[in-house]
Amino acid sequence: MAERLKHPATLLFLATAIIYSLVSWNYVSGPSPQFHFVDLAHSIMNGRLDTDTPKQRKSSRPKEDDPKGYREAINRVYETGGWNDWASIREIKLKRPVIAEDGSEVQVMRGKFPWPGDKGDKRHEFHSVDGYVLQVVPHRDLARDCGEKGRSLCNETIHYISFPPGPAFVMMPFAAVWGYDTNDVLITILFAALNALLLFMLLELLRERGHSERTRKDNIWLTVAFVFGSVAFFSSIRGEVWFTALVFGVTFNLIYCMAALDAKRPLLAGAMLAIGMATRTPIAFCFVFFAWQLFFPGNTWNKDRMGEIIKKGALFAAPILVVGIGLILYNKARFGSGFEFGHSYLSGGAADRIRDHGMFSTYYLNLNLQSALVNLPRIGVDATFVSISKHGLSLLFTTPILFLLFRPRDTRKLALALWVTVACTAIPGLLYQNSGWEQFGYRFALDYFPYLMMLLAVGGRPITTRVKGLILFGIAVNLFGAITFGRMPQFYY
Repeated sequence: MAERLKHPATLLFLATAIIYSLVSWNYVSGPSPQFHFVDLAHSIMNGRLDTDTPKQRKSSRPKEDDPKGYREAINRVYETGGWNDWASIREIKLKRPVIAEDGSEVQVMRGKFPWPGDKGDKRHEFHSVDGYVLQVVPHRDLARDCGEKGRSLCNETIHYISFPPGPAFVMMPFAAVWGYDTNDVLITILFAALNALLLFMLLELLRERGHSERTRKDNIWLTVAFVFGSVAFFSSIRGEVWFTALVFGVTFNLIYCMAALDAKRPLLAGAMLAIGMATRTPIAFCFVFFAWQLFFPGNTWNKDRMGEIIKKGALFAAPILVVGIGLILYNKARFGSGFEFGHSYLSGGAADRIRDHGMFSTYYLNLNLQSALVNLPRIGVDATFVSISKHGLSLLFTTPILFLLFRPRDTRKLALALWVTVACTAIPGLLYQNSGWEQFGYRFALDYFPYLMMLLAVGGRPITTRVKGLILFGIAVNLFGAITFGRMPQFYY
């Protein structure tokens, strides 16, 4: 037992959990104010797709059937800025039915008014999930036979969680015991500490399989570079829906990488990728890592391997298809589209830009590239001396060891599979409608950071004193971010 506790993987887990908890001091003491996954867990346990939580008022009286900590959770939301990233859809009932294309009569519709702030007739344009577009003036065109007494205007807002449901299933056993007092911050920190252990194991596996010549000490340095010298640091200590999903996604992605390496364990790889994409949708694109090794082992094609390809491919695809079909049905039941998680039904600026430019567009590319690769802190501009954009600092500044990727010492065959995976996963994010705002560094890179770390491992550049200096610089930068982000707004613009 004592030997196991001294193993580097165990020590990395314990050190990460302790240091993250210390830096998370005021967060880890209780649940975060953004409890979307706990709320979704309760909805699922109650057999519901929607939630009434955003309809609740601040400091309202508890009800007999309220889960533990429910009212306190609602009050935390109001104290920290209100309902952020909860999807809402309108369900209306017309006074008179309209005739659909198939000749049927439609009277009840679900959808949205995309231009609620327009001064003219545009604000009355209703877009249904079924593709209908019609002018609806609520007080003139809607029935008034809804509500408990059957006299209210039939214009109901239904709320949903606009995130993939994977983390909610993780939270479910905790939510069943502690209700809305579930400490999502502590759970996130423990998963983040597990990521340190898993990354070290993955790097060691690369060495055992002959893909890397790194020593154990090198792999410890690389693990530390990720855990404390990357955006993983500030993301892991906060809890909150956005950061929790990213941290959980890294966990499932790392297990997937170990199973997918050399296409050795296709069923486990498929299962972990499926859970990963049910946590963070971009992880679905990481299928390329397994597929490339399956079809092009050693970066060559051999037509005599078709039997192996079919067998392993089927095992890999089976859990992905099961989870993927489940997600499609889940989304279709809520929003009428299998590929809509609810982000098109957010309010505020996100809804406006999605309406005008779509969920993915080259329109967003400049800002996203700037956030990922260009943004630097402003130095000496005001009393704080340092000022950071809320769009986030460049990956090359927060994790300068990534510069080693531009000049690898070794050109390993696995590197091509890794680079193709990074590209396939990163490009959709660079076209996405959100840069990651608000953030300290480009947090969406966590979806493919495991592959960047593997590239550093197989690249073979020695961990010299200068490289260690880069790692320590990254640790200092990210420690600053972990301490100040969300606590000291004077440093952010």
